[in-house]
Amino acid sequence: MSRAAAEEILSSVGLKKTPGRLALVHLLLKAEGPLTHQEIAQKMKGFALNPVSIYRSLDAFVHAGIVHRVDTGERVGRFALCVCGNHEEGHGHCHPHFTCKSCGKTECLEDQVMPDLAVTRPGYTVHEVELYLWGICASCSVK
Repeated sequence: MSRAAAEEILSSVGLKKTPGRLALVHLLLKAEGPLTHQEIAQKMKGFALNPVSIYRSLDAFVHAGIVHRVDTGERVGRFALCVCGNHEEGHGHCHPHFTCKSCGKTECLEDQVMPDLAVTRPGYTVHEVELYLWGICASCSVK
């Protein structure tokens, strides 16, 4: 993924294209799955971004709808670039997530469709839908 792709993503939601933000988006574009803040900070060591700046950038990305935060119950959020194309705050995830109970790896299941859930109770409005699957990944199954 190129720097141009990172620039396009930031431009699409009106965020400033600082060198740090561009590097962060580029990292998320290349990532094979959602990353923790600590994993991101480790991979960004060569850039002049401290952990607070990384967190603030991730927060801005989440609010802009270009990144989603995956909370898998392990008290550590993971961040992944949104592939839905729906750049609205609070839009939820357009795909489910899988977390391996053995190795802890979390994956976006982008090829899976989220179920269409309708709330039929009067006065209820759904703002976000998230679906998490826990189990054992293929790598851990063969161990």
